[in-house]
Amino acid sequence: MTGTDQESLISIASITRAQGLRGVVRVRIEFDDDRLFKIGRDVILSLDGTVRETKIEFLRPQHGRWVAKLESIDSISDAEEWIGAEISVRKGDLPSAEEGAYFSFDLEGCTVYASGEPVGTVRRVLDYGQTSMLEVDRKGNEVLIPFVNAYLRKVDTAAKRIEVELPAGLIELNEK
Repeated sequence: MTGTDQESLISIASITRAQGLRGVVRVRIEFDDDRLFKIGRDVILSLDGTVRETKIEFLRPQHGRWVAKLESIDSISDAEEWIGAEISVRKGDLPSAEEGAYFSFDLEGCTVYASGEPVGTVRRVLDYGQTSMLEVDRKGNEVLIPFVNAYLRKVDTAAKRIEVELPAGLIELNEK
């Protein structure tokens, strides 16, 4: 694929199996934003070093699962070739996060500050249902910080800075 850096791709789903005879596939949704799955959306399939640009023809729920039709996958044999493939979009094609919401990959690499002092750097965001946790690298140790409004003071993803106000002892309690 020309002009696409793998680093600039964000995985939104993966193909789990063929569905029927006409190239429809079952998918596991990994990026929960309906705006990404519109008809005509440009997507990139990648599997074992093979990459193909295509478009979404449709995505719909069916019996508790998601099924999709992608342009240029028109038979069961085409679909079977792509089982296990990642479906990605270019990072620049992502819609903006809603106000007060953040994409996990934008938080990764941010420095967390408590009372003006650096706590550490966000390694990743862990999703525990209603609450997300920031996994923070604090001098080689892991610290888990709840990513909740009660503790957040300011999030500036452009400056890679998250300011929090934490209860006394929370950092030490969660340091592994």
